[in-house]
Amino acid sequence: MTETNTIRPPEGLFAGPRGVEAIADLFANVWQLGYVTTDLDRAVETMGERFGLEHCLELPTGGATFLVGDQPAEWEARFAMGARGGLIVELIEPIAGEVEFYRRFLPSDGSFAVRLHHFATFIPLGDEHWERLGELLERAGLRFDYTVLIPNRVRAGYIDTSSALGHWLEVCQLQQEDTEFFSGLVRDSA
Repeated sequence: MTETNTIRPPEGLFAGPRGVEAIADLFANVWQLGYVTTDLDRAVETMGERFGLEHCLELPTGGATFLVGDQPAEWEARFAMGARGGLIVELIEPIAGEVEFYRRFLPSDGSFAVRLHHFATFIPLGDEHWERLGELLERAGLRFDYTVLIPNRVRAGYIDTSSALGHWLEVCQLQQEDTEFFSGLVRDSA
C-alpha cells in the first residue's frame, strides 16, 4: 500500500466509538454515507465508471425484521456497499412496503438518480447504549423512526433529521461479523 492509498482512518472505521453525550457526538462515529437510487445495478455501474468506486458488493437482507416505531412492517430494498480505502458508500434501491422514507429523496417521475439519504454512525453493542441514545433523542424531539434488525449482524435505527439537516441519521450496533466484513471491504478496496 502506498502512502496515498492508505486506509483512512488508519486505526479503522470501527475503532472504539466516541461516547454519546450529545447527538452531535454521533458524527464522530460516522462510518458510512447512504445513498438512495432508482436502479441499483445502474448506480453501481455509475459509481464505478464515473467516480472510481469499483469495489461494490450487493448485500443480502435475508432474515431482516423491519420496524416502524416498534411495530413490524413489510419492507423490501436492495443494498450494495463499496469503499475506496475509507468511508463506506451504501447504495439503496427501495422496492416495496414501507420505503417512502427512501423514495422521497428520489425524482417523482422515476428517472434515474442517486441521492444522499443518510450518514451512518455506530454506538457500542447493548440495550443500555440503545436505550440511553433513545432517551437523548427524545429530549431533542427525535426518535428511532424505523429500525432494521438482522440477527447476528446489526441493529440499525433511522432517525429523521431531514427537515433540520437535509438527511437522515442511521445509528448502528454492528456485531463482530459485520465489522469484520466492512473492515475487509475497506481494506480490499484500498
